[in-house]
Amino acid sequence: MTAMNTFVILFRRDRGSLSEAERLSLGRDIGAWARRHNEAGHQLAPRLLAPESRHIGPHRGTVEADPLPITALLFLEARDLDEAARVAESHPGMRHGFTVEVRAWSAPNPTSAPANATP
Repeated sequence: MTAMNTFVILFRRDRGSLSEAERLSLGRDIGAWARRHNEAGHQLAPRLLAPESRHIGPHRGTVEADPLPITALLFLEARDLDEAARVAESHPGMRHGFTVEVRAWSAPNPTSAPANATP
């Protein structure tokens, strides 16, 4: 059996808000999609982000800082980046104006941080 790795899908929304009917339809579609992928062993763990945020740094408050805000994160288990990307591209949100980015995820190595480092 191939070892599973953790990946994260970052969701961005590139157009206006969804109507109530679209939200309900999308919710049903996502539920069915999630059940299929959980049954396949992907262990989906979604996180929605609140619309409020604070931008910190030299580009705060500019369009260049974040032209398409991240609206949600979805952690999942997959064999490799290709498999994680296939799961992402099948997400129902793709039909509703969401774009996605898939990245490998790993916890920080606590032994590599200096003893006086602060989070």
